[in-house]
Amino acid sequence: MAPSVLVIGAGGAFGRPLIEEFIKQKSLFSRVGILSDPAKVSKFSDFKAQGIEVISGSFLDPKPYEGFEVVVSVVGNSIMRLQPAMVEAAITAGVRHFYPSEFGSDVGQESLRTFRYLRDKRVTRDHLAAKAKEHPDFYYTLMLTGIFTEWTADPFYNVDVVAHTATPYGYPDKPLHVTSIPDIARYTVESILLPLTPDVQKREIRVVGEKTTFQKFIDDLGEVQEVKYKLTYLDPTEAAAKQREAWIRGDEAAELTWSVKPMAASGVALVPGQLDNDKFSFRPESVKDTMKRLYGQ
Repeated sequence: MAPSVLVIGAGGAFGRPLIEEFIKQKSLFSRVGILSDPAKVSKFSDFKAQGIEVISGSFLDPKPYEGFEVVVSVVGNSIMRLQPAMVEAAITAGVRHFYPSEFGSDVGQESLRTFRYLRDKRVTRDHLAAKAKEHPDFYYTLMLTGIFTEWTADPFYNVDVVAHTATPYGYPDKPLHVTSIPDIARYTVESILLPLTPDVQKREIRVVGEKTTFQKFIDDLGEVQEVKYKLTYLDPTEAAAKQREAWIRGDEAAELTWSVKPMAASGVALVPGQLDNDKFSFRPESVKDTMKRLYGQ
């Protein structure tokens, strides 16, 4: 039977591409819905016109989850900490498969154990594991993809695609795993259709568009733009000091920002272990493919 899926956080930078991919493959699902705050329902009118259900309600209330088998959370930083409560509401409503908002580096790495930016993801993982022990028929999937390729060439990581400069916090030769946003959306949608293994309640999907380094990433970007980037690598301890300053003054947004600033060039944006790319129907974009799509002449 075709699965039914409810998406939380569909209005974000990854949420909209994810819904666009669901629309492409809508015939494979019995229902695809978006859970929306009542005040934001109108922003999804374009998706509703294409057959996506828009359900108005609170993600902390079990009622909107009723009738859905699978929930995919793509919520952002501001409400990431509320995911355990979403899991509770979903299970109460009868949901039996939950995708938390991962879609990045494997937060289970020892090197990321105290990484501030990922704290709420770790808390959610722990909560899902506890719920799985309570409910033998409850499953959850962690989508481990590395950094969004598009976001790596971004001012957030001190990359200026107009001035052709980059001043990342980190080192040139540290490994970096990236996957493009459209490919992550496609991997996610197709993964729902993969059979679950009975009694294996935690499933990890490990997919990567390209394994590279920050230096090679910038070199590829420059090649596509037909320019040479000026690169200056900054000491990650400077970002750590700014993170601590933000924590002291109680500025959580800045604390999160400075926590993640060094991620792309510090060798922690990784998906270790055997990849699952071969379980899917397509070949992902390389860094050059994505940069040509964004910045090609």
